[in-house]
Amino acid sequence: MTAVRLGRRDSDALQRCAVGISVGGAFRGSGFLVAPGVVLTAAHVVSTPGPAPRVSVEHPTGSRLVAAEDIRAEPDTGDGSRFHPFPDLAALTVPGWRDHPVARLAPDEAEPGTEVTALGYSTHTPSPGVQPDTLALRVAGRSGPFIRVLGDGVREGMSGSMLLDADGLVRGLLNGSRSYRDAQGGWYVPVAALAGFLGGPSALPGAPARPGAVAAAAGPGDAEFVEALMAFPAMMRPDGRYDLFEKIGDHLGLPHSFEVEDRPDRRDHLYRLVRRCRVHRDERAALRALYTAMEELVPYDNALDRLRVLVGQAVGEGEGG
Repeated sequence: MTAVRLGRRDSDALQRCAVGISVGGAFRGSGFLVAPGVVLTAAHVVSTPGPAPRVSVEHPTGSRLVAAEDIRAEPDTGDGSRFHPFPDLAALTVPGWRDHPVARLAPDEAEPGTEVTALGYSTHTPSPGVQPDTLALRVAGRSGPFIRVLGDGVREGMSGSMLLDADGLVRGLLNGSRSYRDAQGGWYVPVAALAGFLGGPSALPGAPARPGAVAAAAGPGDAEFVEALMAFPAMMRPDGRYDLFEKIGDHLGLPHSFEVEDRPDRRDHLYRLVRRCRVHRDERAALRALYTAMEELVPYDNALDRLRVLVGQAVGEGEGG
């Protein structure tokens, strides 16, 4: 299913997670914060032949130097070629940079046809110098270990940018342009490779979820929510589940139904719903919308009591709704 594009308000907020990266005093590319003080970028942005030059992270809040020992890249050297070996990733640790929003990785890969937004920096805007820049792209499909995208021209400087879906989740990291001459689309590193390179969530201690989100360990797990939803007879029928998704979308102010990957199996379908709530840009709001929508659909169902308790625990309140 094709996603709608990232809204301007969300784009502006997530742009604060983006950084420009300079090497040897010259602008080289983009990156983004994935944890407090941890910037992810493309390896070819920071890797050069010979002695390691000075690397700095540029952000509207200031410029921060990154020591050579605080850079981990795969591959760890650059050869200046047009195509960059997989996974083409680098993590930069910036000591002391704690109080800052971070981008959050999506739990799965984007389907072909999904519209994604690249947020980064470049010198190809109407304003002089290095400026925040945005690309509108569409996922085409696998291209070796990378994923191909079509759409806006991928210009110098946007390498290392985060690719975001409509929920503001990172679906990959921009790797390069399809053509230096016409530059329509390019390739990106898939989100599974990003997670593997970072070592999974446990490798990012202290990384908060998106504003308003709740850490999974702080409340009930997905399985508990699925069991609570299985107790509703209305969820036995696909039409009942689709009605629920429609109402959740209404309560979240979406111009469309809350998007949940279709599954013929009821339990699997409800699991997908719970995961979509968990990774929504405001998890608390999504869980509250889930309860409120269910309450409207089946106001007298006794199963509401259990769901209300679970939502209350997850959002840190006495009860849901």
